[in-house]
Amino acid sequence: MFLEVKNLSKSYKFKKHWYLKEEEIFVFKDVSFALNQNENLLLCGESGSGKSTLAKILCMLECANTGEVLFENESILNLDFNAQRKLRQKIQYIFQDQKLALNPYKSTKRLLLDVYENFKLKPDFEELFKLFDAFELEKDILNLKPSKLSGGQSQRLGLIRALLLKPKLLILDEITAALDIVTAYKILNYLYAFQKTHDITYIFISHQEKILQDICHKKVFLQ
Repeated sequence: MFLEVKNLSKSYKFKKHWYLKEEEIFVFKDVSFALNQNENLLLCGESGSGKSTLAKILCMLECANTGEVLFENESILNLDFNAQRKLRQKIQYIFQDQKLALNPYKSTKRLLLDVYENFKLKPDFEELFKLFDAFELEKDILNLKPSKLSGGQSQRLGLIRALLLKPKLLILDEITAALDIVTAYKILNYLYAFQKTHDITYIFISHQEKILQDICHKKVFLQ
């Protein structure tokens, strides 16, 4: 199995007052699902149901309280820093608002080169420009800063930065939420076309179930 989540729970403990007993509040409890390679999942639910928290656990950005996550049949919980860093090439996370996620002081070109440098990879400009073509992104944006990009351009740039690492699992947090419907469908069509020629699995976190139903094979609803 490519990805297995077994009885995963996340909670926080706190005290309303120093003299009261500690309380435990669950973000989500006993979540389980499994995905084969190249299957896509829609992770949906009400606001505050823990969708993004679950995604961050899968990306090793948060810790679970109980449960198990197996990626390619190996547990990814409780890994040390070096093991996590190595695995992050295979598991990438796209934040909801790429304009906020991208460093506003760096050019688009610098942001792309940073990806190679952060993972000690040799820049492959042929591959980079193939991704630009696949996602219909103009090369003249390379000297622009994120503030000069449209919402659709920012999202595509974020996708390209993640895909440069050749991930096997890409988690997309509300990637279409801030886009108009035409641009949203374009982004999904790019992802669908890319998946046809690459071994990649998508997990979409979204309230927009209707526009994602054709690309997703499974759905998990958090309450």
